[in-house]
Amino acid sequence: MRPRHLLPIAVGLAAGIYMLSGAVPRLAAQAAGVEGVFHATRCTQELDSDGDEHWMCEGSFAAGDGSFAIPRVEVDTSFDTRPDGPRAAFVLGPSATTAVRPGVLVWLGPGAGGVLSLTFPAWAAVAASRDALARARGRRRGSRVDTADGAGPVPGPGAEPRAKTAPQPDM
Repeated sequence: MRPRHLLPIAVGLAAGIYMLSGAVPRLAAQAAGVEGVFHATRCTQELDSDGDEHWMCEGSFAAGDGSFAIPRVEVDTSFDTRPDGPRAAFVLGPSATTAVRPGVLVWLGPGAGGVLSLTFPAWAAVAASRDALARARGRRRGSRVDTADGAGPVPGPGAEPRAKTAPQPDM
C-alpha cells in the first residue's frame, strides 16, 4: 500500500469510529434500555458553529416502572430549549451515568455518518490492494502495469506487443 493511501484511510477510520462510538450506545439505550423520566437540575448554554443555542443538561433519572432512580446523570445530546420540566429518556440500567433522549435521529445521524466514513477506508484499502496486486503480477510477467489510466499491462523493454484478437461469436 502506498503512503498516499494511508492518510485518507486513517482519517476515514478515525471519523467512522468516533461517530459510531456515539451512535451505538444511544441505539442500545433506546433498544434495550429502561424508559423513564429525566429531571434537569443544571444546564449550560452552548452555541454551535451557526450561532444557534443548545442546552447540555445533567440531573436525575427515574425509571418509568419505579424500579430504580439515578440521582445524577447527564444527557448525551443537547436540548433546543432549556428543559423546564420532566423529559422522556432512556438509560442502560441502574448504574448508568448517561441518559439518552428518545428519537431515531439521536442515533441514526451519527450512525449513518459513521458507516459512510468507514466505507471510504474500506474502498480505498480494496483499491490500493488491487493496484498493488496488479503491479506484482506485472513484475512477475516482466512487464510494467500502468494502473493510473486503467490501460492495463504495458509491454516491458524488448517485449513484442501482443496481437489483438476479435471476440469470437457464441455458437
